[in-house]
Amino acid sequence: MTEVLIEENFVHIDGTDMNVILDLLDRLGLEAEPTAPRHISERRHWSLSLHWLTEGQLPDRVAAVLPGVLVEVRRHFADTGKVPPDRIALYGLDGSPLGTVEPEVAA
Repeated sequence: MTEVLIEENFVHIDGTDMNVILDLLDRLGLEAEPTAPRHISERRHWSLSLHWLTEGQLPDRVAAVLPGVLVEVRRHFADTGKVPPDRIALYGLDGSPLGTVEPEVAA
């Protein structure tokens, strides 16, 4: 069962990038799928938006791995010469913000 939706961002994320993100989450035991964009960002500073599909707060096991996910995603984008996301923005089942993962925390 899908646990996380990853917003597509056609300005910053292509098919290869999305596959890298999906693979990273899969290796961490999270079922993820892409979803249509909801928070469009064409700016240089952008967020990778994830939607948690279960009621309530993010489980501790997920919150614990997201800083590492951000590090790996940022590394992938830097290695391919693309602008990496500044942070991960987390949204709940109803679209309400659950929080962010910032690079300072991830470094």
